Amino acid sequence: MNRLALAILAGGVAAALGADKEKASAAVPALPPGKESRLDDPKIGCGHFIVYVPSDYTPARRWPLIACYHGQAGQPTTWPFRDLTAGKGFIILGMGYLPDIAKPMTMAELDRYASREVDCALAAVALVESRLKVDREQLIVGGFSMGGWIASAMGEAGAGTWAGVAILGAGRRKFDSPLKPPGAVRKKPIYIGCGDKDPNFPAAQKGAEFYRKAGADVTFEPYPGLGHQMKTDTQVLRDWLRSAAPLKAARARLAAARAAEQAGRLGKAYTLYDEAAQVSDTDESCLAAAKAAKAIAERAEGQLAEAERGIADKRYADAARLLASLATRYDGSPFAEKADALIRKLQSDPEVRKAIDSAKGESSVEPPPKTASEQADRECRSWLALADNFLRAARPDKAKDYLLKIIEKHPATEWAAKARERLQAIDKGR
Repeated sequence: MNRLALAILAGGVAAALGADKEKASAAVPALPPGKESRLDDPKIGCGHFIVYVPSDYTPARRWPLIACYHGQAGQPTTWPFRDLTAGKGFIILGMGYLPDIAKPMTMAELDRYASREVDCALAAVALVESRLKVDREQLIVGGFSMGGWIASAMGEAGAGTWAGVAILGAGRRKFDSPLKPPGAVRKKPIYIGCGDKDPNFPAAQKGAEFYRKAGADVTFEPYPGLGHQMKTDTQVLRDWLRSAAPLKAARARLAAARAAEQAGRLGKAYTLYDEAAQVSDTDESCLAAAKAAKAIAERAEGQLAEAERGIADKRYADAARLLASLATRYDGSPFAEKADALIRKLQSDPEVRKAIDSAKGESSVEPPPKTASEQADRECRSWLALADNFLRAARPDKAKDYLLKIIEKHPATEWAAKARERLQAIDKGR
């Protein structure tokens, strides 16, 4: 085959791939906040589903998602969860059922069916993820009436998938059958709500008792005076939704952020703190995360300001070295992106390229520490450099943090003596 034929063939393949990509993109329409949209996909067993995007949605963070299952003879709907959440805080999928839902099933068949429904829900989640920021750690399955019975079976079949299970106007679908495996719902948040005049009320009570004995974190709420109806103004369920997913995830991220910060991965720490902070402006964990994120941001901005001053003063090597350090320590955050952008800007200037290359070379040839003494020297050198950066940035309060760290961790060293000298100079300057 000659070169011309190969070129034509390559062009045809590229065009076909482009067409497939456009077709796949068109399969999921734009999903505007505050609106419901219908999504169709033959790969999803139920054929189609409804997705509601919360009115407060922003792509700045990942969002919790509720897979909602409707009652008998119904259609995919986001009710009652859209009403319960006032249309905010949660992406909601109104799911349909696989075709064999109507036939009688043995317990073994129900197990297989519930597993397939979990797969169907996850396929829908994956489709939505092509347009929205979804948090896989904050998936909730729930529904009213038949949807509640199915949610219980799905909650057991995909226990590791769900952050929580909401069973409304129903009970446990498998009644007294043993759990498989026995610890499937241990510590799992499960909400069961039912009208006290509902024919399903005894089953709801029994389900709550069963799950509680199985080690689940059960919230049971009777709806006084109601029959087979949903209480859409229940504050108990509203609070449960927030605690089962967003707040639980925020607390886990706060712990992970603290660990990342201690390990020096400040970019990851900032991202985790920032995500946790956005969940609530009143929860203590979220407030602590906001405070920590602000502290990291101030520290990074001070160092970036110092790098920019170094560029302005033509101290290119020092600036490049600091920017390279920032890009590494704050990797995955806006501060690393800004440091990278400044490095690229410097690299585009032929006059300073040599200085940048020299700075990178100096930072890359340093061998890893072999002894505790070498490790201490490297730590102290890094902390003292950071302290000096903050002093040049007129931020003595931040400089003191690193100077005190040197003194506390390595008190009987020359580094500690240098740190004390700088602390004395800071105190005299006040």
